[in-house]
Formats: sequence, C-alpha cells, structure tokens
Amino acid sequence: METIPRWTLAPVPGVAEHEVPLPDGVSAEPAALKAAHAKVLGALSGEPAENDPALQVSVTGRTLRLRYRTDVLDAEAAARIAGYHLAVLAEPGRPVLLSDAELRFQLDELAGPRRELPDRRVHELFEDMVEVCPDAVAAVQGGRQWTYRELNSRANQLSRGLLSRGLTREGVVAVVLERNLDWMAAVLAVFKAGGVYLPVEPHFPAERVARVLQRAGCALVLTERGSDGSLGDPSDRTLYVDEVYAEGHSDGDLGITVTPGQLAYIYFTSGSTGEPKGAMCEHAGFLNHVFAKLDDLGIGAGQVVAQTAPQCFDISLWQLVCAPLVGGRTLLVEQDVILDVARFADTVEAGRVNVLQVVPSYLEAVLAELERQPRELPICAVCRSPGRP
Repeated sequence: METIPRWTLAPVPGVAEHEVPLPDGVSAEPAALKAAHAKVLGALSGEPAENDPALQVSVTGRTLRLRYRTDVLDAEAAARIAGYHLAVLAEPGRPVLLSDAELRFQLDELAGPRRELPDRRVHELFEDMVEVCPDAVAAVQGGRQWTYRELNSRANQLSRGLLSRGLTREGVVAVVLERNLDWMAAVLAVFKAGGVYLPVEPHFPAERVARVLQRAGCALVLTERGSDGSLGDPSDRTLYVDEVYAEGHSDGDLGITVTPGQLAYIYFTSGSTGEPKGAMCEHAGFLNHVFAKLDDLGIGAGQVVAQTAPQCFDISLWQLVCAPLVGGRTLLVEQDVILDVARFADTVEAGRVNVLQVVPSYLEAVLAELERQPRELPICAVCRSPGRP
C-alpha cells in the first residue's frame, strides 16, 4: 500500500534510481537507515510508516540509493527525498527534514517575486483613495451601498469607539459580524486603531468561540444584535456597532502610527487535526499579500471584486479590501445567495463582478448553471483548493 504523496506532474509507468554519496561521518548501519527511512515516510505521509512499495532505500558502500516508481515520483522529487534521508542520518534527532539548501528554497525562492512596497499600511492606502474618489461606490451588499467617504466615516467612528474602551497597540479585537457593510467598516476600524483583527464567525459553537477569544488574549469584541449568540452575556468588553455609531464619535481619520512590523491579524485554523491554532500576520506581510493579489489578478480602478469567503478563511480579507485600495468596488455576497447557485450567478452578473474566487466544486456548479441559463460574466474566475483554511 502506498503511503507517500504523488510528487510528479508527468507520471509514467516504470522504476528509476537516484544515487547520492554519503557525507563523511554519516552512519550507514542498517538500523540507522531503517529508522531514517521510517521517519521520512512518516513525514511524507503524515502517519507512521516503515515501508512503501513506491519508494525503497539502500546503501552500497558509501552511496545512498533510492529506487522509486516513476508514476509516483519524478527525478526532482527523488533527489529532494534523498536529501531528507541524509539530513536524518546525519542528525537523527533533527526535527526538520529539510536540508539547509531546501529550507532556503522553501522560504526564499518560493516566496514569489520581490516587489517595492509603499511605506503605507493597507488602511492608509484606503484613506488615500477616499481623498481621490470620495463619492465613488466602495462597497455593495444586497440593496445597500456605501461610498468611499461613507465607509471611511463608519470605520473612523468604530475605531474611536474601540479606543474609548481602552484598546491599545496590538490589542486583539474579535469581530463577530455577518459578512456585511458593517463588517467591512469594523475590519478597517481595527487596523486604523492599531489593533489586531480576529475574525469570528457568529454561528460557531460558543465553546469554540470562548477558546479562541481566550487563546488570542482578546481585549474587545465588536459585534451586532443577532450575531452575538455565541458570546454569552454581554460584558464591558463587548461593543455593538449600532451603539458605537450612536455615540457621536468624530468621523475624521485618526492618524495613528502603525508600523510595518506591527501585528495586523490572527486567523485560527479549523482545528481538524487538533486544537485550533492562531496564525499571525504583520502589516508588512499583509500589504505584500494584497499587492500580490492586485498584480496577479489585474485589479484596478472601476473593477469589482466579489467577497464570498467566510470570515475565518484567509482569502476573505483580500477579497474584502483589495478593490477599495485602487478605486474599485467590493461586492459582498451574502451566504444565503451563495447557497442558491442561480441567485449567485444573477448577483455576480448584476454586480458586474470582474474577479471571483471560489472552490473548484462550486465553480463547477456555477458553470453548470451557466450552461443551463447562459449569462455573460466579465469575470476572472480563480479556483481555490478547499483544503486550506
């Protein structure tokens, strides 16, 4: 039974070998080789394994030899796996199998092109666009829409509401809202105040929400009536957006200094392999990611990006903010619309969406709907693997 993943884009029937000399001082004893092979197979498969018919390893003299099936691995993959064996043989207790060379490859060469980034934060770039096109529509949700000026005003009011409750630099703010215009304003508000955005879906179980808030060291919770069911009884750290709007805070930009290395947001994993873990991103990384999306998808002034991903999926954030940074528009698509493929196609058509990112299975459903009832959609559709949180 095969346990290792298929690492080839051109599988062909057959068997091949890869040889590499053993460095001086590296043990070639059978027991050491067996232990190293089991460790490598376990790392590749994600579960304990000692043998795999698709990959066999042996030592002759001072040469490590991998014999592998070419419908499972290609030559490049075999060379990498040989490097894993050498790393474990040289250092049996090594926690990472990657060689120093491959570690540099993974961290640097696969990081994508290096680009010049402005010395600005994402929310500051949005503020710049407010000055350029204050009366253009920045966001649409159902029958509602906000201009750049209106969205900025709401975000500034919420930001001051957070600061008035004692939010400090890098204080974590849980945003427990449906995917609506107030959610968009709340996200920008957290960044403007120098806080850390923590998305929490309103329909998550209360126990999970409590664990996430506790593990993140959450300082404040920004929510709305009807979305607060998983939070328990309101406390002094709970803010309701409608109440903050009613407090009469100034709607001018705050001008708070936010540094590139300052924490921007925390996303918690689904927890499918254990306790959910928080992944953190600083403002410099956030900006780099947004610019990569702008470049790769050709998002520019006047274009419409569909916001379709749930709040706790990392793609939800770039879907939300990219367009308003360049004079475009975000179309927030409600969940009940997404669940009805025909309505979804109608919404995308009516909203003149240019950029749409969905999982492959949902894209298939949309294409089937378009075959049944053709429509012209000016979109760049981007498929996304469903496995990544």
